[in-house]
Amino acid sequence: MNLINGIFKRLYWPICRAYARHLGDRPADSLLRFLCSIDYYRLNRFWPNFVHPQYFSEKLWNRMLYDRNPQLTLLNDNLRVREHVKSKVGSDYLIPLLWSGNSPKEIPFDELPLQFVLKANHGCGYNIIVRDKSQIDRLKNKRQLQKWLDENFGQDKYLGIAWGYKNIRRSILIEEFINENGKAPLDFKCWVFSGHLEFFSVHFDRFERHSVSTFDRNFRPIDVGLPLTEKRREYYGPENYKEMINVAETLAEEFDFMRVDLYNLGGRIYFGEYTPYPGGVTIRFLPKEMDYLLGERWK
Repeated sequence: MNLINGIFKRLYWPICRAYARHLGDRPADSLLRFLCSIDYYRLNRFWPNFVHPQYFSEKLWNRMLYDRNPQLTLLNDNLRVREHVKSKVGSDYLIPLLWSGNSPKEIPFDELPLQFVLKANHGCGYNIIVRDKSQIDRLKNKRQLQKWLDENFGQDKYLGIAWGYKNIRRSILIEEFINENGKAPLDFKCWVFSGHLEFFSVHFDRFERHSVSTFDRNFRPIDVGLPLTEKRREYYGPENYKEMINVAETLAEEFDFMRVDLYNLGGRIYFGEYTPYPGGVTIRFLPKEMDYLLGERWK
């Protein structure tokens, strides 16, 4: 299986990316749909119907293949989405922005606090957590940021079908490092269907012993079969969880489905990001029955 996965990543994915790049901003045609169906089958073990999707995973891929709503470009832009969030729920929910710019060479390291987070605005995983700036290799960090800026996440990663990232104007932003006693705060993934938050997936110890547990909107433990869910935790949610529900539902109210990621730090709620493509093309939703049930909620 690892051999097959390796072959797909090294040989098949570049073919899909090349053809998706050829289509530009046009929705997928029958050939790209067929190419993606093969990879979907490898991952999920059944042939998809992307035109009339029923399963959550099918609807997720349908969004990547066909939805060309320019709003997706804004939501995936980690810098410019801040104004959108401000207009929806107010600036109090934004992580403080320390600096933004277009070139790593312009980063004013000497003016920054001891701790901060370096980010590129146009993809997933483009961040560097700085816990002590006196210990970092500034040149190495600048090179890494430039490497990210030179990539088009929507075109150059995986199958090249995450269209919402494709047309983002690439920038760097530096945010305040929010933490709880030096650790990453709990990460609340809010799954909102047609403006109604159905459940939370909560990430614990994200950079240490990472695990995920799922809870309904009243923080009763449930099992929806999401990847990384290791065990049920005895966790009853933050006291202001109803405020979190309101923030998530307000931010996602205009979409048939949207995952809104929030942090809750000592009773202070912070916006993390919009995630219109949770798992992208790499996550298999288990079990299949739950994939179907989640698909039913996505109208």
